[in-house]
Amino acid sequence: MSFWVDEIVDGILAKNNKDSYLITDWKTPSGHVHIGALRGVIVHGVVSEGLESKDKTTVFQYGFDDYDPMDGLPVYIDQDFKKYMGLPLCNVPAPDGVSESYAKQYAQEFMNVIDKMSFKTKIVWTSELYKSGKFNQAIKIVLDNAQLIRQINKEISGSDKGDDWFPLNIVCPKCGKVGTTKVYGWDGEKVKFKCEKDLVDWAEGCEYEGEISPFDGNGKLPWKVEWPSKWSVFGSDIEGEGKDHAASSGSRQVADKIFREVFKGQPPFDIPYEHILIGGAKMSSSKGLGVTAAQMAELLPANILKFLFTRTKYKRAIEFNPEGDTIPLLYDEYDRCAADYLNPPAGGDTDMARAFFFTETDLEKDLPQYYLRFSKIANFLQMPRIDILTYAKEEKTSDLTEVEKVEIENRIEVAKKWLADYAPESVKFTVQENLPEITKNLTETQKNYLHQLADVISKQEKWTGEDLHKAIHDLKNETAIAPKDAFSAIYITILGKDSGPQAGWLLASLDHDFVVERLREI
Repeated sequence: MSFWVDEIVDGILAKNNKDSYLITDWKTPSGHVHIGALRGVIVHGVVSEGLESKDKTTVFQYGFDDYDPMDGLPVYIDQDFKKYMGLPLCNVPAPDGVSESYAKQYAQEFMNVIDKMSFKTKIVWTSELYKSGKFNQAIKIVLDNAQLIRQINKEISGSDKGDDWFPLNIVCPKCGKVGTTKVYGWDGEKVKFKCEKDLVDWAEGCEYEGEISPFDGNGKLPWKVEWPSKWSVFGSDIEGEGKDHAASSGSRQVADKIFREVFKGQPPFDIPYEHILIGGAKMSSSKGLGVTAAQMAELLPANILKFLFTRTKYKRAIEFNPEGDTIPLLYDEYDRCAADYLNPPAGGDTDMARAFFFTETDLEKDLPQYYLRFSKIANFLQMPRIDILTYAKEEKTSDLTEVEKVEIENRIEVAKKWLADYAPESVKFTVQENLPEITKNLTETQKNYLHQLADVISKQEKWTGEDLHKAIHDLKNETAIAPKDAFSAIYITILGKDSGPQAGWLLASLDHDFVVERLREI
């Protein structure tokens, strides 16, 4: 089995081996873009990189559908914005009062994240494409074949639009809305339309009725028709979509058939990918559900954020919750993949090594040969007097390289943010100034163990974390106390909770006399 990116690349080359490929993807900037939207970006981006590693030329074109109507109000947007419902997103003012438009504000926020991934993307805006006439020919083809498109919709999705429906929305010359207009006639040059009051339940039309040319930005194609029109306009070679669109009778199936029968073309190579979930539910930009891509780009460096998607096969859902143990486990998995890449096991490249290859934004630079676990760093940050770089040097048993120091320092900054904003209470701890009340529940066996541990620690003024950890284990074995009872006794006495970080390093980080006195106070 080869790595999933290599499988896709091999499939593309087997189907259509050529020198260059156009890869396209699109997003409606309807609000803060959630982290799940990055899956499409990264799937298409790494496929582009995979093709280029085979000496192919690629263009990765990412488009923002800013001519789509505002058809929902995110929970974080002022209710006053309801008056803009139905307008093209490019014509809705920006909530921040600074950006050029609502669409530009949220698109730019997402573009900043894409830029961090180091993908070479060509950005396009559908509003500009329509207004410049780029869609004119496609619009004429669509209107001329309206009956066939009605038939395809009915055949695949069961949607009967009626004989008077034409697949186009006009930007109403009176109220400016695009979501409320219905075209009911076409003579080859102009369309007849009406801005209907109750066409949709999220916006109200002004009831203006008239005739107008559908070209040069006056009209906009509905999405299921716009999608194959884009393939025709640009000549897309590769474009995937989330699994909801790829489902049987879904929009991809409709688009494919329209492209074959109306535009007489072969649809782009398809990559149907799974969603990223939080609590088992799909994220939504317009509903404000999930973590935004910008929030995670502020927390995680680009390579780790990219790794979240490259490590998991595109056909598998990703459960992501930064408030759980996802971040420490993600770093652990990254470290294992780095180890396979840096020191390949017998038999050549593994999936883990390939995941690392497609994750790193610059494989030409020096890479760390040693990585300190993220979970250890998070623990050490909560212990006084622990020098993390000194610990790392001791664990590595040699001096740290400059890139290894930088990697550790980067992880320290991420761990600080994670502890402050996302870490579960179970991994947070604070050394208690006074003997915790919960210690009254300790058994006599546990109290005896703590007294003996105080005697052991008092015999030596300074302990390393490793030596003290060994001493704790040795005493546990001598006294035959259950491991869980021994360690929970230490944590309860020092932290006031029954779990915590590695006990030896915790106690070694504290004032020697404080530790001895606290253990004896029991």
